[in-house]
Amino acid sequence: MSSTVGRPTQYTEDWLANEAKAFMEWMKKPRSIYFKTFAIERGYSPTRLHEFAQMSEEFSRVMSYAKEWQEQKLLTSALYNETNAAITKFALINHHKYRDKSQEEAQDIGIAVASFLKGCRDRAEPLVKDDD
Repeated sequence: MSSTVGRPTQYTEDWLANEAKAFMEWMKKPRSIYFKTFAIERGYSPTRLHEFAQMSEEFSRVMSYAKEWQEQKLLTSALYNETNAAITKFALINHHKYRDKSQEEAQDIGIAVASFLKGCRDRAEPLVKDDD
């Protein structure tokens, strides 16, 4: 009788090392860009990629490299008009910590205008005479 309790570990260090190599090979395909596609093609949930990176130093290195590679591929594809600009912008903002300065500036202007109007209202209220 076995003394181990629980389900056996499916993801051994060797398996994770092979998966890291497969990830590197997948990145060489011309249409590879979206990591979830890799995971689904391999038969597991995309959320596992981050788990694998926590479980294996080698997979973590590949994952870090893949993020840099993906950012470069998104930018290069956009520069040559090979991808949809809106989707590329969305991916860079949501997955690579880019910021949309025009939205930030518009938000800052909106806050400044609202503050100015509130100040005007606050100063004008004592001047308004109630007709009772």
